[in-house]
Amino acid sequence: MASGLRAKLNAIAAVAPRVEAKPPRAGGVACYAHRQPLDARLRDLDHDGLRRIGWQGRSFTLEKCLFLDTETTGLSGGAGTVAFLVGVGYAEGDEFVVEQYLMKDYCDEADMLDRLARRMERFDAVCTFNGKNFDLPLLKTRFTMCRMRDRWRDMEQLDLLYPARRTWKKRIGSCRLSRVEELILGAPREGDLPGSEAPRRYFEFLRTGEMELLNEVVAHNRQDVITLGALLGHLCALYAHPEREKNRTDLFSMGRALENQGELKPARELYRIAAIPAPAGSVSALGGNAVAAEAAWRMYLLARKNGDGEAMRQILEQMAVRRQMRDRIYVELSKYYEHRCKNYRRALRYADLAARYVEPGEMEALNRRRDRLRAKLEKENGRKNEHGFF
Repeated sequence: MASGLRAKLNAIAAVAPRVEAKPPRAGGVACYAHRQPLDARLRDLDHDGLRRIGWQGRSFTLEKCLFLDTETTGLSGGAGTVAFLVGVGYAEGDEFVVEQYLMKDYCDEADMLDRLARRMERFDAVCTFNGKNFDLPLLKTRFTMCRMRDRWRDMEQLDLLYPARRTWKKRIGSCRLSRVEELILGAPREGDLPGSEAPRRYFEFLRTGEMELLNEVVAHNRQDVITLGALLGHLCALYAHPEREKNRTDLFSMGRALENQGELKPARELYRIAAIPAPAGSVSALGGNAVAAEAAWRMYLLARKNGDGEAMRQILEQMAVRRQMRDRIYVELSKYYEHRCKNYRRALRYADLAARYVEPGEMEALNRRRDRLRAKLEKENGRKNEHGFF
């Protein structure tokens, strides 16, 4: 009986396909180090520039700031998302140092986080790009999941995504870090692996154990950390003296940023520069004059907010001469002469001009204004007739 069963098993084994045993994967944490000269703009970061781009902590010290970026198994966050590669950068003397920690398997996560925790110990601030909403909450969750919550270090945050968007979104649209690096910093990447490809590469590595699959991921992460340093220096220098910017759209965007922060005087100056029309027929005139009109309109709104009637009038009439936003400014001029000057004839003239440009949905309100002004004119003319004025 036993011999018969053994014979059957041997027969099955003889025809069954042979499964090659996978080579054991070498676990642990791979560490990478890179050094390069420190960006000159990082040597003397301007206090006003730092404040204007979002620094709200104590006195900023570059040597106490850690630049951080992660590559993760997913882009949506959540408890199942893991940072498999963490890159950090910091200034050390005249060099910018980049260190990267890569876990080769999920069981290596605690070891990787331990290395990160030890590196974070001597820093008080962390600089990221969208780290406030993604990288830092994710890492904090992973420390908790690995029962290492006491090792996590809360630091003052400086997230460069927000000042980048405020400054350049109107001009370049998407403000991905690599796009900002190319269009603003003038350093396009060649052969760069898109960040969205990183999770797929890591899963393929886990399946095959081929480290070469991650070379481009490591290079991409390293460049992200380096770019963080360059971007911080660029933004600080830009906001230290925003009036030196040559691009009209960026001037306007920085004006909006400073206005929203309550810095109305420098915002007004940026609007003034941006509102100067480009020379007719020039390349910059094609899109620049639309921005010039927006800048002039913001100047008007600031003057109105401050109750500066004379500035309001000057700005509106200058916009009228330049034929900017005629649908808006003629209505505003009509309001100005009606309520501030009691000059109903001139107010009606501007209301009639506005009728040529306003949208159909605004005509009803404008017609009510015109009817009211005609009634006021008739009443005013009646009083003049009573007193013998012709």
